[in-house]
Amino acid sequence: MRERVPFLLYRAAEASHGLANSMLGELGLTARQVGILTLVTERAAMTQKELGVELQIDRTVMVDLIDQLEAKGLAQRFRNPRDRRAFLIQPTPAGRKAKEAAIAVLDRQQKIFLEPLAAEERRLLAGMLNRLFASARARRDEGILL
Repeated sequence: MRERVPFLLYRAAEASHGLANSMLGELGLTARQVGILTLVTERAAMTQKELGVELQIDRTVMVDLIDQLEAKGLAQRFRNPRDRRAFLIQPTPAGRKAKEAAIAVLDRQQKIFLEPLAAEERRLLAGMLNRLFASARARRDEGILL
């Protein structure tokens, strides 16, 4: 297993995610919560379903994450005017500030995590991972990869 690239990617992602959650803990946030805040801050308000699809988070988990963000005063739900059955999620002013603080923490996390790699290796790795992700997303969108 140690030579299988998908396994290594998984292990590296788990290690990075663990470090991110540990460091974000100083803000009282998790990586998933920051993902939600980032999307609704940098894009327009999104439905819970759209957030779940974009972040690949199960809808029941997404509801709990948004409940947590609401309880912290960082996000709010409001009825979607185009579909009264759905809720849109938007950040509060405190949520926007928390997102900015979290990005600074994640910048530090990335520097620590990628420290073993030279600058050129980091650039190459990012490019290769972006290509893999784009290919996987295209397959999923075509129904090839579920």
